[in-house]
Amino acid sequence: MNQKRIARASASIFLSWVTTVLLPIEPASADDIELQQLAKIQAKSLSIAFQSAATKAQPAVVTVLAKRSDVDATLDELDLLDSNSARNFNIGSGVILDAKGLCVTNHHVIKDSKGIRVRLADGRELTGSNPVSDPSSDLAIFRIESEEDLPHVAIGNSDGLHVGDWVLAIGSPFALDQTVSVGIISSKGRALNRLVEGQLLQTDAAINPGNSGGALVDIEGELIGINTAIMTTSGSFQGVGFAIPSSRVQWITSELSEVGKVRRAKVGMRVEPMTQDQANELKLPVRGGVAVTRINPDSPAVKAGLQIDDVILEIAAQRVFTPEDFRSIVEQLPADKPYPLTLMRGLEKISLEITPVIAD
Repeated sequence: MNQKRIARASASIFLSWVTTVLLPIEPASADDIELQQLAKIQAKSLSIAFQSAATKAQPAVVTVLAKRSDVDATLDELDLLDSNSARNFNIGSGVILDAKGLCVTNHHVIKDSKGIRVRLADGRELTGSNPVSDPSSDLAIFRIESEEDLPHVAIGNSDGLHVGDWVLAIGSPFALDQTVSVGIISSKGRALNRLVEGQLLQTDAAINPGNSGGALVDIEGELIGINTAIMTTSGSFQGVGFAIPSSRVQWITSELSEVGKVRRAKVGMRVEPMTQDQANELKLPVRGGVAVTRINPDSPAVKAGLQIDDVILEIAAQRVFTPEDFRSIVEQLPADKPYPLTLMRGLEKISLEITPVIAD
């Protein structure tokens, strides 16, 4: 009897399982199908946008191999890129800025090199000549020798970027030519003063050794930065990369092309973030201006009438939020002409004029 009950119970469980498995699944509603189709269309659209941006920018991105200065003197002639490249070259990336072959890369890629060779996206190998560097910004330029016009990148507006904007990093990580990775702008105005002067873009697009000097482009395929550094404990990508904004790249490369060095303006004072007490007194956010903490003798700051504890709000009609903002704005100002300066002295808003000079 017990066996019969067990058998009936087992049969009941089996029939229940069969019924569950074999019954038709409830069809998706019209709304669900519409949402699925919409999601696919949006994903495909984004994929197409990435493809378009990469296709537009890739021809202007090159692999840069700089002949190491410590290579045996018998190897003075530049090898082909496939030949002992990791041993004989510093490997990085570069971006062609005009049809005549002006190429920008990082200073640390070509530093102390005995020669430069590049590989273009189409596989051609050409020679780079006349390198000029600005070590403090970690930027350098050189000319790619070619009888034909070369593909070059369109320059985008890095000042118009927002946190969360899509970006693509293009370069040669680990000597893998024309590698593309995708991410977003994670932050703006980052400072790595011990490594690179100036404000930097932070991105989570994968950047690895060999990406240095390569392109960071926006969804339109326009250059908005030159990849320069990563923050890592392993030596490889960990989600935090940095690029020099295109606005700064344009200024540095113009100076290097026209003058052979970068002329930087100065006003002869040190600024620091406001203290919380200062911000509370002035009813400003802590990052709403910068406080003057030192003024050099016989400097433009003295001549302008600045005082210790003045809080600078604007210079040259540009808002100042952090010390990095202030330094970046000042150094790029054409010198020897006056610029408006807006500041708080106590609770009084004051307007002055200051005339920067070229730093020695």
